[in-house]
Amino acid sequence: MNIDTIVLRFVKIPLHRPFSNRWERFEEWTKLIVEVQSEGRSGYGECTAMETPYYNYETIETCWLVIQRYLAPILLDRTIDCPNQVADFFSHIRGHYEARAALECACWDLYGRIQGVPLYQLIGGEFRPVKSGATIGVHQSKEELIGELQQALEDGYHRFKIKIKRGWDVEPLETIRAAFPDIGLLADANGAYSPSDISYLASFDRFNLMCLEQPFPPRTLYETAKLQAQMTTPIALDEAVVSLEDVRQIIELKVARIVNLKIGRVGGISEALRIHDACKEAGIPIFIGAKYEMGIGRWTNIALATLDNVTYPSDVSASNRYFRQEIVNDAVELVAPGMVQPMEQPGFGSTICWENLNQYMTQEAVIRR
Repeated sequence: MNIDTIVLRFVKIPLHRPFSNRWERFEEWTKLIVEVQSEGRSGYGECTAMETPYYNYETIETCWLVIQRYLAPILLDRTIDCPNQVADFFSHIRGHYEARAALECACWDLYGRIQGVPLYQLIGGEFRPVKSGATIGVHQSKEELIGELQQALEDGYHRFKIKIKRGWDVEPLETIRAAFPDIGLLADANGAYSPSDISYLASFDRFNLMCLEQPFPPRTLYETAKLQAQMTTPIALDEAVVSLEDVRQIIELKVARIVNLKIGRVGGISEALRIHDACKEAGIPIFIGAKYEMGIGRWTNIALATLDNVTYPSDVSASNRYFRQEIVNDAVELVAPGMVQPMEQPGFGSTICWENLNQYMTQEAVIRR
């Protein structure tokens, strides 16, 4: 297939409820949606970059610029026989993984639609329900925290990720464990702590966590390995996993026992599959992470969650946990308590709800040969 047109769109949609991480509070979420066209057919990818450079140096604006100025001209000049080639086309671009992933995912979707094959099947997954977890942000009170957690429990989610930071860690974890001693609980620090906190974090074993996610900033593998050696709680790495080479170092140094795999963070589906296979061979289980994806990215994540080494509940919960409306015609819904499953239609499975996308679109650019 030959890509003849690429369309970039910013889409801003109100959240179902405000969400806070360790850096900021959101009441709406903006995503960069990428469309690739070939002979009248379209495929779509959702850029996972955020508006701010706190989680990662990339933002939706830097991704827009890099795609428009550098990546799009490369893609518009190539013939694509298989989406695996796209990552190789961009191999001389340093960094900018989320920008690269958005285009690569759109090419996977387009290829699946042309071939009439669903994404989960293209990447070696299977049509099956997968366990979903709920993510709960930083709250202003313990009462708000317990209220949101109770609702997620009633929806049947299989794991509950709590965002933590200095000043919001021990107290909320103690509160949750007092109210719900047996639920699957994950504490996600997003790199909020420093290596000087090793003894402090090791004491979190008392909370019986499924795992402690990304306690230190990304480039602290040796320090994270020291913490893991002192904890019975498994450490999961997120921001530290950008490539297959990172995973090889994690395995060799015994840094962590679980990997949070995000398609955007590692540059696309092809690299995600390589990381999945390396973790499987090393006996390291995976869950699929997310960054408040809308429907395109959410269905893509669900397809990846059907791979056989994704054994922990993933961040693939129902759309209505997060957004008031969707930009696809098939919102992600629970097929059983806490369970979702991929679409059987070609590509990521659903189609664009143009009424909603146009309503919430704030900017558009069309790039042609």
